[in-house]
This record gives sequence, structure tokens and C-alpha cells, in this order.
Amino acid sequence: MGDAAAVSLTVGQVVDLVHRAKAGGANPVVAGMQIFNKLGDDASVTGSTLLLTLATSNIKIDPLFLPLVNAIQIISKSGNHVSVSLNQPIEVQHKIRVDFAQEMSFDVGNEGGNPALNNVKGLSGHKGIFGAAVKAIQLTQNQGLWSVAVKTALKTFNFVLN
Repeated sequence: MGDAAAVSLTVGQVVDLVHRAKAGGANPVVAGMQIFNKLGDDASVTGSTLLLTLATSNIKIDPLFLPLVNAIQIISKSGNHVSVSLNQPIEVQHKIRVDFAQEMSFDVGNEGGNPALNNVKGLSGHKGIFGAAVKAIQLTQNQGLWSVAVKTALKTFNFVLN
């Protein structure tokens, strides 16, 4: 999954990325998406480096998402394309069930000046018997409030972020 020529980032480099993404008190979701944008054009981060970065940066992960974070083997970026390898598929259950495939990918970018993930592969949401693959995630800001639009082939779901 990773490119042999990709630069493997150190904990210090990733901590610096985290601090730059969090500048100005950004919402955690916005900061997370900005980290992917700032990762570099040909770079990779191992799961162990990510875990050390989170501990070093004093970033608390919602317990709901700990299994996902702990399953990350490598995150690699080539150009604007990000690939994420997990040691196993992960399911997160809250109001809906979200499935993360063992191999996921997406393209990072900005739409209207806001962070966006496009061409998402390996992520789906399920409620009851209905399920849909996520195609794109777009953040928008209106009067200081961030919201996220999760686009599927069936429908776009909008959520206001805290």
C-alpha cells in the first residue's frame, strides 16, 4: 500500500503537522482533515508513529474511535491521494453503524476554501437494513459554525459539528 519512495515521517514532524492544523482553535474534525492536506505530496506515517504523536500532542481520542486509531498500520499520501491500511476492518456503532474497510482511500482537497475528502473508498454507513458507501465528505462553515456533508450515492447527510 505504501510507496517505497515515500518519506516516512517522524513523530516530531507529525506533531508539527498537528500543531499547524490545530492553529486558531480549529474544530477537531477540521484539524483532522487539514492534517491530511498538510501531510506532504509523497509521505507516509506508521500507526505507531501516529499513536506516539497523539500521546505527545496530548490529543484525546473519543473511546468510540480508539479501535479505529489502534488498527491503523500506515497512512500514505501520494499527490492528493491518501491510502489508509488497517490491521483489520473496523466497525463503529453510535447512532448509525460505520464500517471502515481494511484498505481505505480518498483524495484530499479544498472546495470553496474548505477541507474536503473526495473519491472515498472503503467507508460506509448503515442504519437498520439500509447501508450506503460514502463517496465524499465536505466541511463548510457558516457564521462560525462548522458542518459536515457526508455524500453517498443515495443521499447527502448534513451534521452540525460541536
